[in-house]
Amino acid sequence: MRQPAIATPTATPRPARGRRWTRWLARGAGVLGGLALGLALAEGTFYCRDGGAFPHLNVYLADPELGVRLSPGATERIAFGGNPVSHVRINADGLRGADLPPPGKDEVLVVGDSQVFGLGVEEDEAFAARLAGLIGRPVVNAGVPTYGPAEYRAVIADQLARRHPRTVVLTINLVNDLFEAEHPNNQRHAVWDGWAVRKETAPAATTSFPGRDLVFRRSHLVFALRRWLHAGDPIDERGVASEGTWRDLVATGEHVRDDRRALDRARQQRLDAMTEAHRQIEGAERRIDEQIQRLLGESIADGPARVADGSARVADDADPDDIVGPRLLVESSRATIATARHIARAAVARATLRAQLARWAEVHRSADASAARANLTASDRALAVLTELDAQRIQAMLEPPLGGYLADVQQLVERAGARLVVVVLPIDVQVSPAEWAKYGATPIDMAPAAALTGELIERCHALGVSALDATAVLAAAEPGAFLDHDIHMTPNGHAAVAAALARTLAEPPPARPATARSPIPLPEVWRQAPEVAARGMREAGCEAKQIREWLRVQCARTRRARPIDVELTRDDGHEAIALVLPVELSLLVPVAAGHELAATLTWSDQTRVLHVGWPVGASQPTVAFDPPIARVAPGNPVVPTFRSATERALCNCWRVVFGAERTVERDQTLACPGAYGAPDPACVQRYDQSDATCPALLACTRRDPASPP
Repeated sequence: MRQPAIATPTATPRPARGRRWTRWLARGAGVLGGLALGLALAEGTFYCRDGGAFPHLNVYLADPELGVRLSPGATERIAFGGNPVSHVRINADGLRGADLPPPGKDEVLVVGDSQVFGLGVEEDEAFAARLAGLIGRPVVNAGVPTYGPAEYRAVIADQLARRHPRTVVLTINLVNDLFEAEHPNNQRHAVWDGWAVRKETAPAATTSFPGRDLVFRRSHLVFALRRWLHAGDPIDERGVASEGTWRDLVATGEHVRDDRRALDRARQQRLDAMTEAHRQIEGAERRIDEQIQRLLGESIADGPARVADGSARVADDADPDDIVGPRLLVESSRATIATARHIARAAVARATLRAQLARWAEVHRSADASAARANLTASDRALAVLTELDAQRIQAMLEPPLGGYLADVQQLVERAGARLVVVVLPIDVQVSPAEWAKYGATPIDMAPAAALTGELIERCHALGVSALDATAVLAAAEPGAFLDHDIHMTPNGHAAVAAALARTLAEPPPARPATARSPIPLPEVWRQAPEVAARGMREAGCEAKQIREWLRVQCARTRRARPIDVELTRDDGHEAIALVLPVELSLLVPVAAGHELAATLTWSDQTRVLHVGWPVGASQPTVAFDPPIARVAPGNPVVPTFRSATERALCNCWRVVFGAERTVERDQTLACPGAYGAPDPACVQRYDQSDATCPALLACTRRDPASPP
């Protein structure tokens, strides 16, 4: 039997190795293409969702000194908190906006952080750009987000050297600048793939690879993934080491407010002590005068004359009561004031009589002698207290946080021949409590922050620096001055600040004292001071005295004429104080080496020019009157009267506190002998309430910090 044939299987030909790799490559390419397509679709989805914008800036470069810089040529779309998308471009100088033109002759430099940068608004909506349109001058926006006070100063120094701006606007952002003043930016921020991140959250190192910048700076998908991965990270709302919060602002404000209250209490205590010392002196001296008349008997009648010049009488028009009456010297209330020569003689005579009373009291053991010794001791003690208080310098103002920093920046700017202007920007919830609602938070009392703002503005003015507190203008722009769910300003807020800043720039800087001055001396201290020898002083019917740096010239009515005006024709220190009253005038000026003063004093019958100077190298100042120039008196004599209600109020209070016992009702007399001080309407408006507030009013006219206008 025939066996069936067994079929031999035919071997299948194996594919060539090259074809297999091609197939795998095709499959891999398909996978990669699908993945790329998926990533592209995902990227496009997130890009569309975000409107092509990121919620944070990613235009930074690392800088070892400043922490970060803005990358020249970088661009970005940014949106946060549901606010509209805005566009950012960085110019070749590393600042926001178009490339800068060559430096101009009248350029304004605006320095600050993200508020100045205009985060959240278009570049032409930031207040620096709006300011340029309002004032017609080139304005450079040098605001850099994350920067603080140290970085502001560095930017100012750099731009002063490079562009030589005429005006520098330093913007203090109360949201974080107080904290950042003690924490330089290179300790707070680092750059991670173009983003500025908190120093403590930045990686120690990163791996470089081609396209890293594109992936980590430009990809909305990667940004969303990063956000998702870190969504569960706990964040302490009080902030971390790199940033401050509104809590820091409130705490600092409370500290400043407490310091202000303590300083005000110290000033008021000094004022009360001075008033009490004056009252004790007045009472003791009145009793001493009475004892001189009663105990020394008839020796009073010719004693003063012998002391003065050996003649039988002081002068034909002098009255014995001018010398020994209850109110003596320039401060007396006699109807016709004697000339300075007679006043000086009376002072010498009274001092002699006082010494006689003291000797009499020492050798007698009667009740009258004991009373005399007690009165003399009480007067001397009160005068010692008053003299100490008079020379005491109570701090004129607080040194607020950033106070020393402002002085340093001012010197930097002035050395470059430019003008400094400071803008203080408040936190949004400080402007309006309604802003708390956008954070879903319970309103917190931000009143302490107002004390801080006030001290900063006052410090600027004391430095001669123009300053703008933007709180009121932003409040007027509410609602709508700040972005939703964010602290930054809207276009409306920027416009409000720009308009207010334009007005501030148009105003002259505030005047500042050339140097710190001691307090203006008190009346009793002036009375005890000796006269200054001055050519033509007695002939003019005036008296000159100097205590510390303060020179006081006092001119009173004589039988022939009365002083009616003072015109300052030269005042190098800009600190002279003139007071013209119906029958007397006074001139106060701090005498300083190298400074000169010229004042034309007018009487009803003549004019005289007073010169006060201290030539450089001279051992002492000079005080002298030029010869008089006769003037034609008006046909109808002018009835003496107060120039305004300010002088009347000052005179009334002078009589209450320092003058004679009033024999007429308030506002019914023209005489307040010896009065001096600044005729400041603001002082009168604040303190002219009653006799009880008169010490505060007179302290205000002496420019005492205890009674600010």
